[in-house]
Amino acid sequence: MDFDVTSTLWAGQDPAPFFHGLQIRHRVQKGGTCVSTGLSLLTREAPATIRRRINTQDPVSWSHYLQAHGMRLAYCPTDFRRLQHYVDDLLALDDLFTLSTYSPEMAQRIGAEPDDSGWICSSHFVILHRDVVYDTVYAEPVLLRDYDDLQRYVKRIFRVVPATHDRGL
Repeated sequence: MDFDVTSTLWAGQDPAPFFHGLQIRHRVQKGGTCVSTGLSLLTREAPATIRRRINTQDPVSWSHYLQAHGMRLAYCPTDFRRLQHYVDDLLALDDLFTLSTYSPEMAQRIGAEPDDSGWICSSHFVILHRDVVYDTVYAEPVLLRDYDDLQRYVKRIFRVVPATHDRGL
């Protein structure tokens, strides 16, 4: 295979949306609970219940949790770019995604050595449904193109797929 400097978020298979008609009821997180609160938007379970069932640093555990609700996560190939560079691909796919970004906007801070406790930097988790970002630190959802955090570097992007999908984690 030849070297290719670009990749799409979802190459080849299943271009049609899986969760086009999903109804999401927004909620605001309490404390540092972006992952469990974000997942609660998809399953409607309490964030505290979800937090006991997942590891916030392990997306495989998020995917296993979602399987009981007919969903799972599928990896989307990303590199160390700012979220703004993925907007067109995300909007073209017009589906349901989880987006994780690093909180610092300086690449040097993200790549720093950990402190004595192992801490490097924080990150954030949001849900994207079609063209709307459900960021649980904000009171209301916002259109992707108007999202304040488009300058943040991407940590990971997953597409939410049906639990039976072969590409899921």
